[in-house]
Amino acid sequence: MSGVFVKTARIKRDNKTYEYLTLVEAVRDGGKVGHRVLFRLGEASALRASGELDRIIAALQAHAERTWLPADELAAEAAPAVGSVAAVHSMWRQLGLDVWFAKLGVDRGAEVLASAVMAIVINRLVDPCSKRRLPE
Repeated sequence: MSGVFVKTARIKRDNKTYEYLTLVEAVRDGGKVGHRVLFRLGEASALRASGELDRIIAALQAHAERTWLPADELAAEAAPAVGSVAAVHSMWRQLGLDVWFAKLGVDRGAEVLASAVMAIVINRLVDPCSKRRLPE
């Protein structure tokens, strides 16, 4: 097991909490998993204030294979039914309908049948509309 990531350590001192960022590698020694410190980046708010954190991120992004969007460019116009969708999905699984429709889909050569039927059911329960408008 190995992987490199940024670890955050929170330290309380004089009724104030400081966050320190460290670049670490997850390592396995026998059956025990631990972290090996590669580089101590410093205190998070100081890195932000100096602009150093943005420079580090920009330098790493230059080497990334995928494009990242800044969080301030993302917006959600609406998400009124997320809880409802999760509730219907949970009940769908508890009733075993996911397995039943998946088997039926395989039998009929329609592997996405379970997902399609669940989407239609969620649509009818959460925000009823025509199945033609469902992709919206």
